[in-house]
Amino acid sequence: MSEHSDDQVAAAATAFAAGDVTYDLTTPAPLPPVPESEPMVGMGLRLPPSLAQRVRGAAEKAGVSASQLLREWIELGLTDMDNDQFVSLSALRRAIAHAAQGGQAA
Repeated sequence: MSEHSDDQVAAAATAFAAGDVTYDLTTPAPLPPVPESEPMVGMGLRLPPSLAQRVRGAAEKAGVSASQLLREWIELGLTDMDNDQFVSLSALRRAIAHAAQGGQAA
């Protein structure tokens, strides 16, 4: 902690000990906002420089971050492995646009 924080903590402790602090346990505290999406978990991924550059280029072309593109590719691969029918609409649109440009679908 910084010296300023230590002073604030000491002052708060003194005020609390003296009974100068009041609080109401019946007053509801505001809850933090609900996250807009599922929390992310960091995972390390090691790629050769040439492959990393290709991923960055594909992400730039798709208008998304490399992380977002890799998440979508992983999701598509796992969905394919599970023989599931769910595919995100944004990933499907990019795959179609990419295929229409003469490339391979994501």
